[in-house]
Amino acid sequence: MRTFGGARELVRRLVQDEIDLVLDSGAHDGGFGRALRRAGYRGRIVSFEPFGGPRAGVRRAASRDTAWQVLPYALGDRDTRWTRRLDGMWEEVVAPGERVLLQVDRHPELPQVLAGAGPFGEDLALVRTGVAGEAAFA
Repeated sequence: MRTFGGARELVRRLVQDEIDLVLDSGAHDGGFGRALRRAGYRGRIVSFEPFGGPRAGVRRAASRDTAWQVLPYALGDRDTRWTRRLDGMWEEVVAPGERVLLQVDRHPELPQVLAGAGPFGEDLALVRTGVAGEAAFA
């Protein structure tokens, strides 16, 4: 596993790996997406945030960005009121041929999010977990 801290370094990696789409699970107020944009990432972002207060923040961050979508739930290993499985919405969120980075904010949630990806887990080009300075790719 290789560690990546800064947004600029991350964006260089996304360009190198031809990533078209970032799935941001646990988007909170949109800080990760804003950091990507400031560092020059121009691909699509889909942020997942189930809670109203933080979701309002990420929606404000994405409001003028046509390539940034915000969905009102978290990713997990089952569908509930607050969570959705990624495999159940893959074709709605990911366009054919897109290369995907899955960003999971909290490392303990990674196994559930990956389980919810089902067979599409193999289609994830990169998986990143953690916050800046502590983040790592698997």
